[in-house]
Amino acid sequence: MLRKVFRFLGTPFRVIPWYVWLAALAVAAWFGRTILVIIATIIAFHPIPVPPLFQGDPDSVAEARLQDLEHFNHVRRNERSMTPQMRARFDDRVAALRAQVETLSDAEFMLGLARAQAVIDNGHSNASVTRMVARFDRLPMRFADMAGEVRILRARGEAAELLGARLDAINGVPAAQALARFRDTLGGNDAFAATILPAYLDAPDFLAAVGIGAAEAPVVLDLTLVSGERAQVPLAAEPADADAPRAYPGDLPQPWVIAEDWQVVQPQGAPLYLQHADRGYWMERIAGGEIAYVSLRTNFDDDSGESLQDFAARIEAELAANPPRAILVDQRFSGGGDLTRTHALMSALPELTEGRVYHLVSANTFSAAIVNLASTEEVAPERTLLVGEPIGDRLQFWAEGWTFNLPNSGFRARYSTGFYDLQNGCEGLFRCHWGSLHIFPILVEDLDIDVAAPLTFEAFAAGRDPALEAVLAMEGVE
Repeated sequence: MLRKVFRFLGTPFRVIPWYVWLAALAVAAWFGRTILVIIATIIAFHPIPVPPLFQGDPDSVAEARLQDLEHFNHVRRNERSMTPQMRARFDDRVAALRAQVETLSDAEFMLGLARAQAVIDNGHSNASVTRMVARFDRLPMRFADMAGEVRILRARGEAAELLGARLDAINGVPAAQALARFRDTLGGNDAFAATILPAYLDAPDFLAAVGIGAAEAPVVLDLTLVSGERAQVPLAAEPADADAPRAYPGDLPQPWVIAEDWQVVQPQGAPLYLQHADRGYWMERIAGGEIAYVSLRTNFDDDSGESLQDFAARIEAELAANPPRAILVDQRFSGGGDLTRTHALMSALPELTEGRVYHLVSANTFSAAIVNLASTEEVAPERTLLVGEPIGDRLQFWAEGWTFNLPNSGFRARYSTGFYDLQNGCEGLFRCHWGSLHIFPILVEDLDIDVAAPLTFEAFAAGRDPALEAVLAMEGVE
């Protein structure tokens, strides 16, 4: 009986040739290896913070904040860029918050958490300002930095009459000074901070937390209207809506961002950088087909049905078949994504033209988008030009890691675990992110602006693109 059972079970081994079994074993081993690598990468670079066990519902605001601070310690445990000095400052700020949990306002508590995050001084390891302010009453308008000016690019209700106005002062404090009071809540470079800080200005609770007015009183705006007239306007805040669509202030020059229920500054005409609102990436030939304009608003797949990797491969093939006189890559609104999807194209660009490769950049150019710049700059530094405004991070930065919400305040905490050094290279198995080791090192001297061409509000409203105009002038195109 047992012999029949064993014979039946052994049938596949007699019927299927040995080499088929060997091939199947090799495939299983390959996929098993891939799964193990994925698991190991998650453990090494994306540790998931587990909330404290057996933590009950808080009985008071003070207890809720203490619970949040306990969970916030995951930042200290997992952030790999922290020096001993940073840890000491982080601990001091958390200790100060613990001592004041009964007296701080909600906005003051959140700013304290953001300041603790900011001592890490890394662009990726920051609090989410847009999530912070979404939990509070806000003015019926949204501010954005445009070439050093704070402009109103979104408004609703009667405030729509103020669209395009320049903010000169808020509750009697000059706009630049008001922004400076929040600077210590963000790590990273000043260009990056300038794009994010305007989000604080429409939340009276946060203004009050830094000594600019009172949370319950109307906010008084000193404005220069589009007409050139000066106006002083008191405005009351609208009730909080934490579930409303959020957007970084730096994305607001794109008219389609959070446009529902809002009046939006609409530029005249349709400059190239504002075309194809439904696409994250696209290409067009300009100047009679002699120049290739490639728009990269993201380093993730969009909803077009063509993956970013397939798009990059297609564009590389098209440019190789019909080389342009010059190539422009517009990443002024790219906050990053998966750098491996575009590296092959970015490093091949200098070979696809005998002319220059121009990268149009701004402070929104961040993370993987910066690696894209470096990938071209490394291959042909003499023919690669950065045009626009300073980029949003340094050449050494930490990324990867994890974001998580604190259970009671909803504060979005962040820590980073993988190092990138585009200037000196990266060493260390658990320091440099494994997923990108096959394309590194990428080494460049700098990624400074070669041609300054900021997008001013006047140019934006007129439908002009100073960066593109500068490139066309250098290429002799009228």
